[in-house]
Amino acid sequence: MMVNRQKHGTGTEFRAWSDLPVDILNVIAERLDVIDRIYFRVVCKNWRLTQIVPSHNNLPWLMEHSWAFDENVFSLCSFHFPYVNRSHVTYNKFDREELDGLYDAVICASKYGWLLLQKSTLSVFYNPYTKSIIRLPDLDISFNRSTFSSVPTSPDCVCFAIQSTKNNCKILLSICRPGDRKWSTLVLVGPKKAVEDVVYSNGTFFCVFTGGTLGAFCVADHSWSLVTNIVPGVMFESRAHMVESNGQLWLVRPSQCFKVFKFDWSAKTWVKTNTLGPQALFLGCTSFSVSAEGETSGFAERIYYHCVDYCYYYSVETKQNYRCATFYPWVTKRGTERVWIQPPEK
Repeated sequence: MMVNRQKHGTGTEFRAWSDLPVDILNVIAERLDVIDRIYFRVVCKNWRLTQIVPSHNNLPWLMEHSWAFDENVFSLCSFHFPYVNRSHVTYNKFDREELDGLYDAVICASKYGWLLLQKSTLSVFYNPYTKSIIRLPDLDISFNRSTFSSVPTSPDCVCFAIQSTKNNCKILLSICRPGDRKWSTLVLVGPKKAVEDVVYSNGTFFCVFTGGTLGAFCVADHSWSLVTNIVPGVMFESRAHMVESNGQLWLVRPSQCFKVFKFDWSAKTWVKTNTLGPQALFLGCTSFSVSAEGETSGFAERIYYHCVDYCYYYSVETKQNYRCATFYPWVTKRGTERVWIQPPEK
């Protein structure tokens, strides 16, 4: 498409929209919502030079997700931005054949702006920003927890699922990569406990079981080991969330007064701690650690979570829970899935 302008003495000069100066593109982009800027930037190479996300772009967004359908299927995504107290709703439309039975699929994991969706034996990666879908092979086990190692478009991406219960000392571990024709499933000896959370760190998937028992699965050689069985008794009261942060493992037990543990690799046990340092934790189906320094230093020593209609944070310093007012202040809808999702990359 061309835009025309008058040129004195020589008639009309035509100029492609893709050749608009960057300063003019930025003026246009500033009038767009954050999500609309994503679509704005993919129009052509020159438009990609515009800025996409303002400050605080390391903080996760809160996303509500639900499904609707008529002759098509709609993925309804409400993105809540922490830094401008604004929201954006997208209605991603799919043909019924395109989703092939995944309508009503639930979110199992959220990383790098991608969601891992699952329904019965079907699993897909879904990017709500770009509407991209990457299918995975059917999985014939009923798993408790799942996650993935890296961006699904990367050749290094590995998807991981685990089934473990308190009634059986055997566990099932399944892995696959996007493009594989089937999952590889291993039957291994476990701690005879339910798995509560899984994270990936430096080539290993770590699984925490009821009571804090930690298991490790190495992707390179498919080896499995129980790292520790020595755990503090106070961790038995409720489900724990595990967070990976710069190679360190953290465990959080939500309650009126949160309990926080850090894994001691030399002693091979969890050690209770009263500080997070310069970081904030965000708990969910996939939990995040975010650096809290500089412009985000006010988030340090806080654990964010969503509950019923609101977002809250627990202050490790004051040992009190607070409803979010300035950041993440929204009233969310009941019945929708809510996850923390990392913002799109620039």
